[in-house]
Amino acid sequence: MSLARALCLWLSCLLLGSSAPKPLGPSCPCPGYLQSDCDMQGFASGTVPTGESFYIDFARRLCTCGPSGNITCASRCPTVPATCTTMGSPMADGCPQCVCYDEDELPVPAGAVTARGTQVCTCPPQGGQLQCGSSKSKE
Repeated sequence: MSLARALCLWLSCLLLGSSAPKPLGPSCPCPGYLQSDCDMQGFASGTVPTGESFYIDFARRLCTCGPSGNITCASRCPTVPATCTTMGSPMADGCPQCVCYDEDELPVPAGAVTARGTQVCTCPPQGGQLQCGSSKSKE
């Protein structure tokens, strides 16, 4: 290799070295109990690249491969207040929250207003029993 070529190669490496992508760390092995979740979300090799994430528990938890090579999972659901008397999952996200159950045993979110025949019912903030009263029409 000529001196000019070696110098050019050295300068290229020096200049490009700062812009070259740095390895993020080791991939994370998928633990056995998460293997089916990893497979279904495109990590069939049994490893998750550093910085990549996947969902578990019907998308209620997000698991991420960290730079240390370990997978950590965190809840995506808000914390349920300690004052909650009745919990359920009225939303498609499956996150538990304070609810009341209507006559069909369907969850009604706390704070929601719903009709029951001619009555207007409200679920209190802590959940529990629907509080119903007759609706008054203004004529």
